[in-house]
Amino acid sequence: MSNHNHQQVDFELLGKYLSGEATPEEGVALDNWILDAPENRKLFDQVSVIWNQAKQQQGHQLPDKEKLLHEIKAHLATAKVYPVRKRLYLSSIAAVFLLLAAAAIYIFFFREREQVIRYVNRATGTGIYRDTLSDHSLVVLNSNSNIKYPENFKRTLHLTGEAWFDVTSDQENPFIVSVGDIYIKVLGTSFNVHQQQKTIEVAVKTGAVMMYRDNQQIIVKADELGMYNVENHLFKLDSSFNVNSIGYVTRIFNFENASLKEIVAQLEKAYDITVVFENKKLENCTMSSPFENKSIKYIFEVISITLNVECRIENNTVYISGEGCN
Repeated sequence: MSNHNHQQVDFELLGKYLSGEATPEEGVALDNWILDAPENRKLFDQVSVIWNQAKQQQGHQLPDKEKLLHEIKAHLATAKVYPVRKRLYLSSIAAVFLLLAAAAIYIFFFREREQVIRYVNRATGTGIYRDTLSDHSLVVLNSNSNIKYPENFKRTLHLTGEAWFDVTSDQENPFIVSVGDIYIKVLGTSFNVHQQQKTIEVAVKTGAVMMYRDNQQIIVKADELGMYNVENHLFKLDSSFNVNSIGYVTRIFNFENASLKEIVAQLEKAYDITVVFENKKLENCTMSSPFENKSIKYIFEVISITLNVECRIENNTVYISGEGCN
């Protein structure tokens, strides 16, 4: 797409882009083509106008392709040529080109609509959802999050919220996650994506990923944190990240002077339990301790001894009581 001659534009890609069916990579390719030259931007804007007008006129009905082709031929037949006044001649050619472009992508738009694309939606409430995709990649969806991808999964999906990905390696087919207005591209790795109101963070445990938007990009390697500022559209790289941020998946924690309220919030997600403070004052007790894939019984025994509290486990609920805080 990065060709300054706007006549090299891919009409099929334009159709998918305007209909919202372009893949993340195709969307980036078209965005880059638009930015390559003012002529490209002008052409895209003009085609978009024709597209929207035709869409409003057709409503939900499929267009009569033969009639549309007849109209294009009629327009070509009536187009005037001014051999001396070169600018007017070029304007006529440009107008015909625009009509052809709009017609081609519009026909493509409705032709694709005839083939209904079915999507898989996975959403969570307060719990965590694990999903193994058709390529054997693992997704762990954190609470209050959502992923969406076509039933005919082609290693591209959209995320809202937070999720952990353990992606199977496929050198020829990169795995792409779209979140907010950026994309994350990987070949095979494990990483966490956390979308927040002002930032999008990607913590990489193994391998490497590329975070990109338009012509900006950063490479995030193992044990690094990539950050994207939603307001100023800038990327930033940090040399490390807090292991507790992905503890809901790994069950590896390193609590340092953390309040008991903060600790149990992490444990509730990781172990799918509910913790009840029978004495609310205990929420402010603080402690430091690492836990790596320990049982919930072991963890609360450590908490009991360290903070002089009583932890009672009944099914999936833990009750914390006592005077507490040594």
